[in-house]
Amino acid sequence: MKRFLIFTLVLLLSACAVACGGNNGKTTPEQQPTADTEATPAPVAPVTEDSPAPVAVPEPTEEPAPAFAAGTYVLTAYRVGDAVIEGDMLVTSGMDQSTLTLNADRTGVLQLVGDSYEIGWTDAGDVTFSGVSLYTMEQADDKTITFHMGDAIMTFLPEGAAPETTEAPVEPDATDAPAVTEAPVVTEAPVVTEAPAPSGEATFPGAPYGSSDGVIDRATLAAFYRWMHELPSDFLYAMTFDELSAAAGKQGCDGRNNDGKTHSATWSDGDRGIVTVTFKLRDNGVWTCTSIVISGVASDEYNAADISGFPKIASSTPAGTNPTETQTLEGKVGFSGPKVNVTATIPTKNWYPEKGSSIYIYCAPNAEKADRSQSYFKLEFKESLDKIDFYKDSFENLAELEPRMIGGIEMQGRSYQYIGMNWIEYYGEIAEGIWVSIKLTGVDLSEGTETEAILMSMTFAVQ
Repeated sequence: MKRFLIFTLVLLLSACAVACGGNNGKTTPEQQPTADTEATPAPVAPVTEDSPAPVAVPEPTEEPAPAFAAGTYVLTAYRVGDAVIEGDMLVTSGMDQSTLTLNADRTGVLQLVGDSYEIGWTDAGDVTFSGVSLYTMEQADDKTITFHMGDAIMTFLPEGAAPETTEAPVEPDATDAPAVTEAPVVTEAPVVTEAPAPSGEATFPGAPYGSSDGVIDRATLAAFYRWMHELPSDFLYAMTFDELSAAAGKQGCDGRNNDGKTHSATWSDGDRGIVTVTFKLRDNGVWTCTSIVISGVASDEYNAADISGFPKIASSTPAGTNPTETQTLEGKVGFSGPKVNVTATIPTKNWYPEKGSSIYIYCAPNAEKADRSQSYFKLEFKESLDKIDFYKDSFENLAELEPRMIGGIEMQGRSYQYIGMNWIEYYGEIAEGIWVSIKLTGVDLSEGTETEAILMSMTFAVQ
């Protein structure tokens, strides 16, 4: 896996260097610059963080200070899907020497596994190679930069800075195990844990408050962290203190450290195990989660924790939870072929369709984040099975799935990994010479979920 991740990392940059002359848009998470699929909005960064405010108002004749502080940043974590390299694994793989250098003139260098790439960047976070905008970066907090390269998410900290640790007091001998909390896969959990009535009154909407000590049993603490760690990042970073307290079954302990920028809360087992959640003020005036850290609990313990009692949200939401409406979306075969109408019953909350030559149905906490989500359906229409299978030889871990009757058509199913992403695909011939491919990534297709209900509601009509 480590070799594959490193290979993917280098391949992504090598591919973009070749494609810089002809690609005028960002890549999608499944589409590197050499893929033959249509250019689509890149479901990249799930969180839009505010850039640091300039220290002083510049003179009218001076150029505004860059949104990203100039300097050299060191790679501290590398994620593709649900696979993460950090800590000792980062050192063992040799990726700990990777750096991101940003210059005040908005140029820079990305150093990855011994290879250097000259880049340009904008205050909006667009990263360019040879003048072409291909990837993005964001200011996750005052120090951390997240760099989004296709399906890979890299976390950088300023040179010499240690990974962020909990802001709450920790026993001197507690073992810290910080982790980046971005993962598109949601695990199953049937019910929401009912929390005790909250104490106190929130001064800041969504931020920590009250007099709770935040002490819960150790098994719940480990499961609480695992549940948050495995949530799709878009949804995790949209959660408020009250929502997380309800999931944990008890209010967290208010850190009372609001400085106008961040505010933290802790849950603990009453001993060395501590989970710290930091909240940040968003543009909508609500404080929501911006990072989570665990200490005093080993990874093998929280990875084995039972999360079945925690809420199902995002694509795992049980069907029937939210109102739905029937929508008809138009796609077309290839670039100039016949048009096809797809009718589906789609929940009005957390699901956002987008029409085009291909049809996307994104799962996201709000419309603003929809086309950057890592959880979605993608429907394509082709002239033949050969075109459906064009990249089949490049699929990894290919497995056949039981066929499904979708829209009155028996469709074959398969799962596979392609360019570092996990896919489920159903495909079949809906009319003579017209084939549909329904691809899903980053979603929970378990029985009874909204995801399954959307899939099974689809019907097709050739215009």
